Parts: sequence; structure tokens; C-alpha cells
Amino acid sequence: MKGFFGLVVFLMWMFGFLGCSANSKEKAAAETNINTKSEIKNAENMSSFNEIINGEQPVLVDFYADWCAPCRMMAPILEQVAGDMKGQIKIVKVNVDKNRDAAMKYGIQSIPTLMLFQKGEVKWKGLGVIQADQIQQIVRTKTN
Repeated sequence: MKGFFGLVVFLMWMFGFLGCSANSKEKAAAETNINTKSEIKNAENMSSFNEIINGEQPVLVDFYADWCAPCRMMAPILEQVAGDMKGQIKIVKVNVDKNRDAAMKYGIQSIPTLMLFQKGEVKWKGLGVIQADQIQQIVRTKTN
């Protein structure tokens, strides 16, 4: 019975992994094109990341990975926040698989992790899926 259960779990994992990898490839291909409709940017390297977080405007950083299901759940939430708070906040996505230096520097151990920066200073850090209204309230209370 244990062997059967193990086989079922393994098959579920494999089908989930294969489904995620197909979505990841499509998503990665879509992210390489700059979407002018979206206010969300991708940090490609540490220098661009550091430049963005050191500005005057608050920056919400989403540390994510393409294979992470909860991370994919955050995408429409962040789009909503970007739309609702246009001009008040920048939103940047950092792929932890491609930007390990940034993930290590900020101690990212689980994803999704959101961090709010202002003038290079960490104002807030949150883990997991967080709803748009909560994010907006955090931005309003934690920034100047």
C-alpha cells in the first residue's frame, strides 16, 4: 500500500512539474518582451536592482521563481496594485533563479517574498500570497 501511495504522489508531482515547466517557458518568453501596458519591471541584474531601489519613490519587490505556483498567483495581484497605485509606487520582479545574488543579499529563503524599499532602505518584508488591498495599506503606512 505504501508503494502505491508513493507512486501516486510521484505521478502527481511529475504531472504538476511538467505543467509548470510548460507555463514557465511561455511566461519567460512573454517577460522578455517589455509590456508597455504593465507598470511592473523585471530586474535583470544587481546593478539595475540597486539603482531602482535607491530612488525616491517607494519600490515593492517581488522575489519569485517561474516554477512557483503561489508566485504565479501574485502576478494579477501585483498588476492590480500597479494600476491602483500608479505614480505612487514602482513594482519590480526579481527571479531568484536568475538573480541569486539579490536573493542571498536579502536573505530570501521562501517565495514569494515581497519587500518594500524606499531610498534603499527596507521598510517591510512579507511572505506568501498577499492580497492587493493589504499591500496597498502596507505601502501607505510604511512609506513617507
